[in-house]
Amino acid sequence: MKRTVPLLITTISGFLLIAAAFIPATESWGEVVTVWFDILAAIAFILGGGNLMKVNLKKISDRVPGWGYAAVTLIAFLLTLAAGLGKIGSPPASDQEFYGETFASLPAAAFPESQVTRIAGEIPEKEEAQLPDSVRRQMSQEQGEIVFRGWILPNQIEDLKSFKQTLEWQCTVENLAEAAQPPESLRGKAFYYSDHSALSFRGVMDEASRTELAAMSDDTRWQQAVDSIYEASQKTTTIDVDAVPTGFAVPASLADVVSYSVSPQQLSMAGPMSRSQRDALINVFPPLRPASEAEIQQFIDELNGLGEPLTEEQQQVVERNLRGGWTAEELITVLDGAGQAQPVAKTACEMLAEKEQGVTEIDPFHPPGDDVELTNSQQAAIGQFANDESITVADLVDQLQAETFTGAQAGAMAAFFAASPTAGGRGKTIFQDLLKLPGTNLSTGQRDWLLADFRSEFEWKKSVYQLFTAAHTPKYTWSGPYQSGGNLFWWLYEYAFKPLTATMFAMLAFYVASAAFRAFRAKNLEAILLLGTAFIILLGRTYIGVAMTAWIPDALKAFRIDELTIYIMSIFVTTGNRAIMIGVALGIASVSLKVLLGIDRSYLGSRED
Repeated sequence: MKRTVPLLITTISGFLLIAAAFIPATESWGEVVTVWFDILAAIAFILGGGNLMKVNLKKISDRVPGWGYAAVTLIAFLLTLAAGLGKIGSPPASDQEFYGETFASLPAAAFPESQVTRIAGEIPEKEEAQLPDSVRRQMSQEQGEIVFRGWILPNQIEDLKSFKQTLEWQCTVENLAEAAQPPESLRGKAFYYSDHSALSFRGVMDEASRTELAAMSDDTRWQQAVDSIYEASQKTTTIDVDAVPTGFAVPASLADVVSYSVSPQQLSMAGPMSRSQRDALINVFPPLRPASEAEIQQFIDELNGLGEPLTEEQQQVVERNLRGGWTAEELITVLDGAGQAQPVAKTACEMLAEKEQGVTEIDPFHPPGDDVELTNSQQAAIGQFANDESITVADLVDQLQAETFTGAQAGAMAAFFAASPTAGGRGKTIFQDLLKLPGTNLSTGQRDWLLADFRSEFEWKKSVYQLFTAAHTPKYTWSGPYQSGGNLFWWLYEYAFKPLTATMFAMLAFYVASAAFRAFRAKNLEAILLLGTAFIILLGRTYIGVAMTAWIPDALKAFRIDELTIYIMSIFVTTGNRAIMIGVALGIASVSLKVLLGIDRSYLGSRED
């Protein structure tokens, strides 16, 4: 029986996987079998680890010959296991962190009753599905009403919409999404993550928000969570900065939380920093305006004054980069394109109302509105901005918004300037393009001058990232990958496993050389062919071998050793490999079929063929 059951499980699983590969209707069966395979494999790994410990502990306790090696094996196994499972020293994974937010543990049951949403409706019943995991702790059905405890998140809305594709249910979800929100003054600030049983607040919690949240419930757990978030969000992080952009001013959007002191040069952040705040603080370098002919000539003159004068070819490279920036006409075209009206999707409730009114063919989109194009005064403002460096991007936005200017146009302009090079980026590009030219020998002064802005921008970005990291409190300390650089597992791999592996293969090289010497004795035609081929391949992989036949003219380059090596590896070796792989595939298929049919039971320990 103990052999029949594994054989039966193997046979059924094998046939299900084969069916899933060829029959689309059974694809889900294969997925289920794969999940169970992973579970059994995990159990097998645990049993294997236990068996390894048992065997080695017995060798150590019995003091059998070589028990010292068993002790080394056991210690290495336990140390690697602890480093891999515990992720000791592993930095948090950025995709699992919540930047810009402060958390406090809070079970869903402790959520204030005033923040429990109740709407009329029924949760659909599905034979093979339950409510999505993301909402299961917060959502329930009570006396003909859908009850949602807490505030709903965008991912929860999407999960609920995909739960059932009917207009009635989609409309119910829309109504729930509109109702299950925090008070207006807290929207975009307060959140609840049921998966983590955590209350969250984005940014610095002020006294007004604290008072409003605390007044929602007298529950001790709720009060402690609010107080904990308030205290944690008041933290101010300060770092020293070495390089500050010329004319730096804190962006208006960050004026409430970011401050800068000139003496000493320090940058401070109140509360945690979000990714958007980090990017806004990084992108303080103004985009380059189109360079005029006078500015181009001044740039070249300054570069020539710091070293050898540029050649004609080098000067063309510099001029091409300086003229390659954006133009006012390009920006106007981008903004006019973004102002073209786009059809707006109807809500499920709107389409449901049309359906109830008897509409048979429902258009899922509203008719597009009127296109918005830049006026003459707006175009003139863009032209003035392109020629006047004293006008900032914020000033330009204010001028454009004085007339009709849509959110889509504002987003298109932000993306346009984000893609535009800065002074540092342009200098680095010119430096790299000049080095690509043969014979380029820039002086130290020319190199430093071209890269000065880039180095300043790099130092500033490094400081901002340092502040971003220091202001953040990791939510999942060991959430990073176990093999990430700097942790204990990585250290063991880099400084223990890899050197030992290299040592082992270095020792094997002597055995391989000895075996090759005995095998490559030219006793017959086959041995001569083997010896000659090996000699060509070995020489073709070395510098000396390539140099030996480099004198052969291009008309006869097929006879060079490196070319012969490529020919042998791509024609003869590939052909042989294909033949071997086809034979291996046929062998695997035949053996697998014998195992599935129970003809071959040797893997179960049977001595019968």
